[in-house]
Amino acid sequence: HLFYEQIRAWKPNNQLEDELKQASDETLTKINDIICEWIDMKEIKKIANRYKPNSEIRILKPTQLKGINDEEINSKNDIKLKLTKFVYDQLCKFNPKEMKGKAIYVILFEYFKKHITGEMNPASYLDLISILKESKKQELEEDTTILQALETYIPLQANDYPYIDDNDNKRSDSYDCHQHIINLLEEEEEEKKTEQQKKQVIILQGKSGSGKSLFCRNLEGMLWESYKNNSTMFVPIYISLPRCYNELNEKQIISQALQMKQINKEIIDIIRENMSFVFILDGFDEIFDKYNKNDNDKRYFYDRFNLNEWNAKIIVTCRSHVLNDEDIKQ
Repeated sequence: HLFYEQIRAWKPNNQLEDELKQASDETLTKINDIICEWIDMKEIKKIANRYKPNSEIRILKPTQLKGINDEEINSKNDIKLKLTKFVYDQLCKFNPKEMKGKAIYVILFEYFKKHITGEMNPASYLDLISILKESKKQELEEDTTILQALETYIPLQANDYPYIDDNDNKRSDSYDCHQHIINLLEEEEEEKKTEQQKKQVIILQGKSGSGKSLFCRNLEGMLWESYKNNSTMFVPIYISLPRCYNELNEKQIISQALQMKQINKEIIDIIRENMSFVFILDGFDEIFDKYNKNDNDKRYFYDRFNLNEWNAKIIVTCRSHVLNDEDIKQ
C-alpha cells in the first residue's frame, strides 16, 4: 500500500521517469501477486529462497540521496527522489519473517538494484565485496608470475632493523613477518590517541627481489579469508603504486585505485564514509623519484594521499635504503 501511494499519482516528465514509472508499476504488480497468492506458492517460495537480510548484505545508500536530508526531500516536488528514499528506507528497516514477506523483499531489492542504483553500480556491501574479489582474481590472472609463486609461497622472515647480507650478520632475532603484521593490525586502539598515533602506518622494507610484492598478495588473500569468516571488518585492498600514482593528482590515488578495480567514481564517497579498509600500498620505491620531485609543501605521503579521509590501516612496501629514518618517522 505504501509503495502504491508513492507512485499512484505520478505523472512522468521525461522518458527516464516514464521508464521508472513503468518499472514501478510492474514491481507493484509482482508484490500484489505475492500478497494475494495470484502466483503459485512454489513460485513464491522460489523467490523467497533468494532472500538475504539487510544485516547480511548491508544496503548501500543511493548516490541520489547524498548530501540531502529528509526535510529537503519532502520539500521538493520530486517523486523520483521521494521514491528512492522510500525504497531505500524500506529495504533497511523491513525484516520479514514469513515466506511472503521475504519474497516481497526480494522483489523490492531487485527493483532497487536495477532501477534505483543501476545495474552497473553496487546496491549493497555484498555487491561491492563481490566486485573487489573479482577484480583481485583478474589482477592475479594477469600476473602469472605472482599467481604461480603463491602456490609455493614460503613465509617471509623479518627483523626490526635493516638486514645486511654478509658473514658478519649473526643476529638471529627474526620473526614471522605475516604473523607480526597481523598482530599489529589487530592491536586494540587506545581510547585516547594523539593525532600522530592515529596515523598508523606499517612500513615493510627489503632489498629488490626479497619477496615484498608476493608477501603483499599473500597477506591480501589471508585478510580476505579473515573478512569472510567475520573475524575482521577491514576490507583488504592491494594497490600497486606504480600503476596508480599520478603526480598531478596525488590526493585521489585511493579513488583512482578503486576505479581501476571497477568501482564507479560516484559511489566512492559513500564507501569512504561507511567502510573500513587495510590499504596495502606496494612499490613506494618505484614512484619515489617522481614523488620526491613533485612540488608539494607536504612531505608525508599520508597527507599527500589524503589517507586521513579513510578509515584505514596502511601497509607500505619499499626497497631498503630508499627511505631514510626521517622519512619513516614522518
